[in-house]
Amino acid sequence: MAAIVPAALGGSSGLMCLPALYALALRGKKVFLYFWAFPALAAFLFMLHKGFDTPFVASNLASAVLPIAVPIAIHYALVQIAINWRRSSRVELDHFCESVSEYLDEKCYKKKVWPALLYIKPERVFISLTCILKIVLAIAFLVLYLLFIGAPKDGAYNCTGESSSPLLLLTASWVFFGMVLVTEIMFHMAMYLSGNVTNSLRSSFDLSVLQPTYWQWYLVALYAPTHGLWIPLTIECVRTVAVSFFRMQDKDDLVISPLMSLFDIIHVIGAVSSMHGAAGCQYPHAMLYHQLCIGANVLFNIGQMRYRKWKTWAAANRALKCRIYLPVAHKEIECFDRKWQHAANFPRGGGPVKFPADHPVTKKFGNSLKITYLPEFYLERTESKPDWDSEPPKFVPFQRKTLIPGEWVCVEVDSDAGIMLADKPMTTGLQGQFRCIHALVDAKNVLGYFGDFHGKLFAAKKYKKDPSGGFDLIEDFSCYTSEADISAAKNRLVRLLKPYFQDCLMQEKAAEFGRAFNRVENLPVRKVEILRACVIEEGWDTDVPSLFLVEQFLDDNSPFRKFNNNDFVPGQQAVQNTPNMFSLFSYFHSEGQLLVCDIQGKKYKFTDPQFHSSERESAEDDDYDEGELRDWLHSDGGMEMMKRVLIGLHEQQALHGLCNRVWPSKMAELSTQVKEWKQDPAFQDQLEQWAKEARMYNTYFANLNPVLDGGVGTFADMEEEHFDAMMSKAINGKPLCSVTGGYGWLWAVMAVMGAYGLGMGGYVQGVQRLRREDKGEEEEASPAEHSPSISAETVHNRQKSSKTATENASLVAVMDGYGSGRVCAVTSSALHLNR
Repeated sequence: MAAIVPAALGGSSGLMCLPALYALALRGKKVFLYFWAFPALAAFLFMLHKGFDTPFVASNLASAVLPIAVPIAIHYALVQIAINWRRSSRVELDHFCESVSEYLDEKCYKKKVWPALLYIKPERVFISLTCILKIVLAIAFLVLYLLFIGAPKDGAYNCTGESSSPLLLLTASWVFFGMVLVTEIMFHMAMYLSGNVTNSLRSSFDLSVLQPTYWQWYLVALYAPTHGLWIPLTIECVRTVAVSFFRMQDKDDLVISPLMSLFDIIHVIGAVSSMHGAAGCQYPHAMLYHQLCIGANVLFNIGQMRYRKWKTWAAANRALKCRIYLPVAHKEIECFDRKWQHAANFPRGGGPVKFPADHPVTKKFGNSLKITYLPEFYLERTESKPDWDSEPPKFVPFQRKTLIPGEWVCVEVDSDAGIMLADKPMTTGLQGQFRCIHALVDAKNVLGYFGDFHGKLFAAKKYKKDPSGGFDLIEDFSCYTSEADISAAKNRLVRLLKPYFQDCLMQEKAAEFGRAFNRVENLPVRKVEILRACVIEEGWDTDVPSLFLVEQFLDDNSPFRKFNNNDFVPGQQAVQNTPNMFSLFSYFHSEGQLLVCDIQGKKYKFTDPQFHSSERESAEDDDYDEGELRDWLHSDGGMEMMKRVLIGLHEQQALHGLCNRVWPSKMAELSTQVKEWKQDPAFQDQLEQWAKEARMYNTYFANLNPVLDGGVGTFADMEEEHFDAMMSKAINGKPLCSVTGGYGWLWAVMAVMGAYGLGMGGYVQGVQRLRREDKGEEEEASPAEHSPSISAETVHNRQKSSKTATENASLVAVMDGYGSGRVCAVTSSALHLNR
C-alpha cells in the first residue's frame, strides 16, 4: 500500500514518502527508540517536497523543522525531569496519590455519595488526571472548531480549496498539533510519576502506550492546513475521548476506535473519488495518506486477528461422543449450584437423575441424554501386567479402580451433540510444561448448558507429562518394539486419572473463594471471576480412553498473564493489586489454612490456580490419601511454600493500604507473623537467597501492568505486543537489536526512504534535476541486519528432590500453554511448578 497508493495518486516526492513513514512507524515500532532524530527526517522530507536547489528551502527549512524539533527536545527534557522527580520525591508523590485515592474512596464507597465510577486507585491518579485533561481539551477543541470554522460550504471535502478564513484554519491545525503534543507529554510524565514505568527514558518510547503520535499531526499541519480537515479532526477528537475514558477504567476500546478507523477509510475512499471525479477536489495528500495508513492498519490488525481465530477454531472438526463429569459436592468445597440442578431428583445411592416433565432439561433434550449421579465415583481402567507363570511371560489384562474424590454428575452425549474437538494441540508462543491445549467448540450449547458456562469456545487441557513423575505420555505406540514397553506406555496413560478431577476440584474451590471475595463490602479492587471446569472422557469403551480438563476459553484481546507465583516474588515487583489481594483474602478467609496463588488469566478472569495448605510442612511430603480432607489437592506446596508466597505479598506496600480498609485486624496479625518469621536467622538467609533468585521476574513484572496496554487506541494484538515486550531487552533500557555504528540503523532507514522518495518522484516535475545532482550515488543503503538472541539464565535449583526430569531446563513456560499463552520464559525449578 505504501508503494502503490502514492504512485496512483501522484504528488511531490516528499509527500509520496509519507505512506512509507507511516508503515515503518506502525509495523516496525522499534524505530521509536530513535524518535529524538525525527527532526532530521522531517528536514529531509521537506527538502524532498520543495526541491533541494530552490531558494525557498534554504530560507524556510528552519521554520518548517523547528515546530517539531523544539517540542521533541522539550518532550525528552520534561520526561527526564519527571524521572528525577520520581526518584527524589517518591514518598511525597505516593502520599499525594494515596490521599486523592482515599478521598475518592470515602466519597464513592464509604459514604456512597459519588458514583463508584469516579474512584481512582493510587497508582492511576496522575494517569487519570491526564486522561481527564485530554477529554476536556478534545471536546473543547471540537466545539470551538465547529462554532468558529464549521464545515465547508461546498461539501465534506472542500473541493474548491477556498475558505473564508485560511489563517484561522492554519491556526486550528497547529492548535490541534499542540493539544496532542501537550497531552502526550503529560501522559508520558504521569506514567513515570506514578511509578507505572520504571525503565529508561529512551526505551520507554518503545512501549505501545507511550509511542507519540503528535508527529503525525505536525505533518498534517505543515502540509495540509485546509478546510477539508474538519471530518478527520472530528474523528480524532472522538477517538481521543473514547481512548482516554477507557484508559481511566483499565479497559480496551474495542468499539469506538475501530469504528473511527472505519470512518477514516470511508472518508478516504470518498476523497479519492472526489479527487478523480468531475469535481476535481483539491484534498491534501498529507491528510489523505494519514487517514489511509492509520485506518488501514487498524482494519488489517482486526482482519489478521479474525483470521487467526478462525484458523484456530476451524481445526475443531471432530465430533465427540463423550462423558461430561461435573462436580456437585465435596466435603470441603462449596460447589457451584447450576441452574439445571434445581428441581432435579438426585437418588441418594446414585443412579440416573430424574427430571419432572416441565423441567428445562426435559423440554430441551427429552430423553436423548443419559445423566447419572455418582455419590461414590470409581473410574475403572484396563491395565496389563506380566504373567510370570507362562513361558515366555505374557502380559495379561486386569481391571484397576480409582476412587475419585467428591460427588459428580455424568452427562453422556452422542457425537451429534455438537461438541467438536481439534486433534492437534494449539500452537502457542511458549508451550506448557505439563499440558497441551486442544480447541473445543460447543456448537449446540450442550456443554455450556450443563456446566453453566458462557460462550461456545473452550480450552481442552490434556497432560503430555505425568505431573508426579515427569515422564512423557506417548499415545503413539508404534515407536515401541517390545510388548513390555507398549504395556508400560499404555499403563502410564490409563493410570493418569485422578489429577484431572483434582484440577477440576481445585478450580471449583478457587471459584468458591472468588465468590466470597466478590461479596466483601466496600471492596477497593475489581471483582474477579475464577473459571470453573469440568472433565470430559472419550473412548471409555476402548483400550486407551482419553480425559480432558475443559474450561471456558478466554476470548479477548488482552494478553494471558501470570499475576503472581506459587513461590516468593519480591513485593515491589508484583504490581497487580487485585490478584494479590485475592490471594491474601483466601488466606484470611480460610483462617490461615489455605492460600490460593499462582494466579493467571486475562484481566480479572483467573484460571489454573495453585493451593498451599498449612497442614503439610513442605512439598516433599506424600500426597493426601483417599478420604482425607485435602484429597482434592495433588500439588500442595505446604507451609514452607505458603510462607514464601506470604512474605512476597506482605512486601507489596500497596496491599497494606487496601487490606487495612477491609481486614485491619487480620492484616496486623499477618504483619506480626511475618516479623516473627524474619527473626529466625536461617529463614532470613533463605529470604535473601530467594530475593537474588527472583531477579528473573524483573522483566516479566515490568510488563505485567495493565496500564501499559489498557486503551491503546489502535486495535493491536495485545498477545503479540506482550510477547514482543517479554522477549525484548528494551524494557531494561537496552534495545534488542544491535545497531552498527551507534545509530547507523536509523540513518540506513532514512537513506532507504530517500531512495524510495526519489524513485517515486518520477511522477512529478523536477525529478530529473534531482537525479543529476545525485548522479554519483549508486550504492543503496540498507538497514543493518540484526537477529535477536535471548540468552537463557541458569537458575539454581532450590528443590533438593526433583520430581520431574525437566526441572533443570533453563527455559520453560510459566504456565500451561493456555490459549495464546506467550507470557514469560523462566525456570521451572524457581517456580516450583508441579503441574
